Amino acid sequence: HLTAPYCMISFQNISLAAAHWPRLAGTALLSLASWLPVASPVWAQDPAVPRVKPHAALASLQAGQAVFAAELEFKKQLQVRQSVSGIACALTTRQQRICLLAFDEGANGYFARLEGNTLAALKKPVMLVPGDGELDAEAAATDGRYFYVAGSHSPRRSDCSARPDSRHIVRFARDPDTGRVLKPGAVKATLGSVMGQSGPAGHTDISRSTRLWAIMQALPALAGHAAEGQCMGDNGAVNIEAMAVRDGRLVFGFRGPVANGAATLLSVDADALFDASGRADPKAVVSTVALGAHTGIRDLVAVTGGFLLLAGPDDERASQKTVDFSVWFWDGRQTPGEPGAVRVLATLDTREARLRSCDKELKPEALSVLRETASGYEVLVLSDGLCDGGPLTFTLPR
Repeated sequence: HLTAPYCMISFQNISLAAAHWPRLAGTALLSLASWLPVASPVWAQDPAVPRVKPHAALASLQAGQAVFAAELEFKKQLQVRQSVSGIACALTTRQQRICLLAFDEGANGYFARLEGNTLAALKKPVMLVPGDGELDAEAAATDGRYFYVAGSHSPRRSDCSARPDSRHIVRFARDPDTGRVLKPGAVKATLGSVMGQSGPAGHTDISRSTRLWAIMQALPALAGHAAEGQCMGDNGAVNIEAMAVRDGRLVFGFRGPVANGAATLLSVDADALFDASGRADPKAVVSTVALGAHTGIRDLVAVTGGFLLLAGPDDERASQKTVDFSVWFWDGRQTPGEPGAVRVLATLDTREARLRSCDKELKPEALSVLRETASGYEVLVLSDGLCDGGPLTFTLPR
């Protein structure tokens, strides 16, 4: 008996083994018996930290339903669908939960409706970067008024060269009735262009700010990590993978740098970041949280009294098999030079999950809170490497 809802995705069945086939349609429901084991890291044995399992197995894939990146040719569509990296959800005026999903492949953000036990892809994506650019989107957030999407700001892993398109933070207005893009004409105060980079995208007013890169370069704690030519790795180049918004401030969480077991956080004034003149004071604050060796931040979401923080391996290759994915509570207070107050809530135990034909690997990267109670949190977790995030739900103790 399930005590909490779980999420499944309805979409076209795609098999990695059939990558040479044309786009598939009308295929049968996948058999649960065909799933393959998920490779797991070496799990920590600390008895003081609860280990929580998902409420149900990964959902079967159904044929004939809408899919994310449906407008792309098959090979690229599959690549995008396996790259979910962020999620931001809010209720509409009709109490529907509509979510914006960020993908670290391609130029678009996609919307989905979370209803009961189904996360359904919606049509009409929003273009986050124009032309042939790729944002390398790693995080999404909403305060109910706006949606925000953050690029990684990280260099290429192959040769440590810069990726200018990843150095954007995107903002566009959210329609409270539909939960999606607020169309032109409904916007009372048009979002102005930012540093000459704003323009129409998906028939909406959208702002793109590149100011965060300069802000990091001006901060002593981050300047060396935002230097051109810097490579990723322990105490290396910046790699933003998390973002939350509260009280007019954007809070960014970094997968790297990680130094002495401390992961990095940066908060800025949101309106200042998108100030067209580029002169408004962002009131930037850098802080750290002690999560453990080789452990970075994968996502953030605001909750009562603070934030939930999804943690996982940093950018070092060795840590991918030795660091668990876990969820922490952070009180949100940032004191420069002093680690923030955090406590671990649970380790996410996905060892019994099984990959489907469409999946590649399971790496939790996106977190959304479905329900807060006096005893804990019901959360949705999406993974990079799983088709459409392979949504799983967990109940975490406070």
